[in-house]
Amino acid sequence: MIAYSSVSHAAVYLIGVFSNTIQGIEGGITLGLAHGFVSSGLFICVGGVLYDRSATRLISFYRGMAQIMPLFSILFFILSLGNCGVPLTLNFIGEFMSLYGVFERLPLLGVFASSSIVFSAAYTIYMFNRIAFGGTFSQYFEANIKDVNKREFFILLTLVLFTVILGIYPAPVLDGLHYSVSTLIYSNLPLSLTV
Repeated sequence: MIAYSSVSHAAVYLIGVFSNTIQGIEGGITLGLAHGFVSSGLFICVGGVLYDRSATRLISFYRGMAQIMPLFSILFFILSLGNCGVPLTLNFIGEFMSLYGVFERLPLLGVFASSSIVFSAAYTIYMFNRIAFGGTFSQYFEANIKDVNKREFFILLTLVLFTVILGIYPAPVLDGLHYSVSTLIYSNLPLSLTV
């Protein structure tokens, strides 16, 4: 499910880059960076933590993880919110700018592309709800699954902090991109338009 959501986000930042607007290209690059943080964190949660401890990929086996892995559930929840593109995450900045760039070029395509954000949020929250809550956990998991260790905690916390801090204050990323993107857009104009 996380891999499918990665494809969905890749389509959003690809369409932002192909909008050929400053906001779209900056948003596409920003969303690519944000996706690197969030998707890496989610793959660590699912593959490095859950699958490593239980050797199964079926979501139905993971119901009620918040009862035995509360720290994991909090980090997983913040990364899931980043995957949904909620405000105060870097994903929101990237998605908004990408879709704004597309909407500026072709409004109908911008509205159509925005629907992918709604669907992405729906299935991400549905996935989190089934894993973290979704009923009581089995005795197998109570006996064998421990919460995140110190190494996993600091790796996931680093990715969460990058996502949230750059979502609140994205200026370091956007200021670094603006000159390059502006040069890319305006250096390709014909000579008759620049005079």
